[in-house]
Amino acid sequence: MLVSKMCISIKVYDSNWNESDSDEESLNDTRGYVCLQSFQDDSMGTLVHFQKFFIPLVYTLVFILGCLGNSLVLLILIKFRRSRSTTENFLLHLALADLLMLVTFPFAITESVAGWVFGSFLCKFVGVINRINFFCSSLLLGCISVDRYIAIIHAIHTFRSRRLVAVHLPCFGVWALCFLLSMPNLFVLGIQENGNVTTCTYHQSHFPSNGWWQTGRFLNHIVGFLLPLSIMGFCYAHIVAALCRSPRLEKKKAVRLAIVVTGVFLLCWTPYNVTVFIDTLDQLGLVHNCQVREELPIAITVTEFLGYVHCCLNPILYAFVGVKFRNDALRILRRAGCLSSLMPEVSLNFDRKSSATDSENGTVMYSF
Repeated sequence: MLVSKMCISIKVYDSNWNESDSDEESLNDTRGYVCLQSFQDDSMGTLVHFQKFFIPLVYTLVFILGCLGNSLVLLILIKFRRSRSTTENFLLHLALADLLMLVTFPFAITESVAGWVFGSFLCKFVGVINRINFFCSSLLLGCISVDRYIAIIHAIHTFRSRRLVAVHLPCFGVWALCFLLSMPNLFVLGIQENGNVTTCTYHQSHFPSNGWWQTGRFLNHIVGFLLPLSIMGFCYAHIVAALCRSPRLEKKKAVRLAIVVTGVFLLCWTPYNVTVFIDTLDQLGLVHNCQVREELPIAITVTEFLGYVHCCLNPILYAFVGVKFRNDALRILRRAGCLSSLMPEVSLNFDRKSSATDSENGTVMYSF
């Protein structure tokens, strides 16, 4: 038996902790404490059954909702935003990153039901794509908070006059950094036979040394979570402090939105990062508890899903809360015949006039 994670997983798990060459090693792995083989088998049996029911159901739901929401954001930004602001360009790249992340979901769903049937190349390729967009989504959220900080705190309103290359340059830099951080997956991901089931999994033994594995683990925590969280916390804290001194209603709404944005990010990704951090300590031999070891795989599967839910929430938090985005979305749905009987044209015209008035007064700078 082995601890297998779907290729969609962004967690580097030691897939060989239960693959031993001797009876002694089967009882005592590198963690430095003993868990009986029957205990490990029961744990893995529970994990396999749980994943077969949990992953197809919830990942399919997230895949559908996330694809619809992020595709609508891309459509609006491309079709109705020929002259996009810096924030809207970050939203464009964020929606693209979330969509590319969601594209890897069908592979995980298939693997949870029938094992990995796509070969070694796709195992590595899908793993790299997933990791790139995991980093990219988090870092782009940090970039959006910096953009809002500059616009609101320093009152710089010249974004629309920048050249196209200069506007996209920070985004390209984020993509390049995420690509470099994800390259190790090409060497540590691979398929593995486990009885009659094939899995796409990470192999800790493929790292040159434990130091490389530990570095990769902590890079996940720092770059994928702590860094963007710190940036968002700093920027939004200053934004909230500045806007709280303003009596304008639009600014008060922006304060609430900043708090919600940070809170949702924490809610979605903190449980996963805490769980993986505990697993890191376990594999380093710092946690001596077989019960914890038994529950970690299921805990990681559940908390990882909670993190991926953020892909569905991004379009709502960063796009549809804005008047212009909401109106453009309603226009698209109306043209598709979805809102013809529910949303009169006069209402849309009124909202567009209101949005135009807000833009002229500068309140658009306070939308996220």
